[in-house]
Amino acid sequence: MDTAVTFHDRVGHERLAAAVAPVDSARLHKLLESAVILTARAALGDLDVEVELTLAGDAEMTRLNFDHMGERGPTDVLAFPLHQWRIDAGHSHLADDEGISPPGAMLLGDVVVDLDQAERQARQGGWGVAEEIILLAIHGTLHLLGHDHAEAEDELVMRRLESSVLTSLHRRHHDVPWQPGSLFDRAGHAVSAGS
Repeated sequence: MDTAVTFHDRVGHERLAAAVAPVDSARLHKLLESAVILTARAALGDLDVEVELTLAGDAEMTRLNFDHMGERGPTDVLAFPLHQWRIDAGHSHLADDEGISPPGAMLLGDVVVDLDQAERQARQGGWGVAEEIILLAIHGTLHLLGHDHAEAEDELVMRRLESSVLTSLHRRHHDVPWQPGSLFDRAGHAVSAGS
């Protein structure tokens, strides 16, 4: 499976570097790429995909959250999927799949992570900002692939996939001081799938 991740930095290199220290920005990008690849593989299997990943601040996220979700204030992550999916036993399948796929990688959509909110949540949880951003990227990528947590059963499926990806990341990247857990373990967590 070939997964491409395109990064968009709307907060600035210096701001990002200060937020994720002691992890440097290049290392963060590699970790994020690994997280998105593992997430796509866990939910899709062997399919060539592309994901756009944007790091924004509170002001941009507040605007996006209002424009697309009708909610006031920032949120930690928004997902803007380009396809409709159906979930079967935890795996994503195109809802309108007729067995014909275009050549090359399929663009799944855009995941937007709010760096300011990630900093607050990391501080509240007692873990690193880089780890929080990575977890938000995993969660947002699952939303791109049709996963949601509106119903308890769907939340459980999403939680299992998150945990599976985090376990794989722990194994591959021993040097990162990962904390156990899931976004679902956190009180007051709000994640939205954009329209």
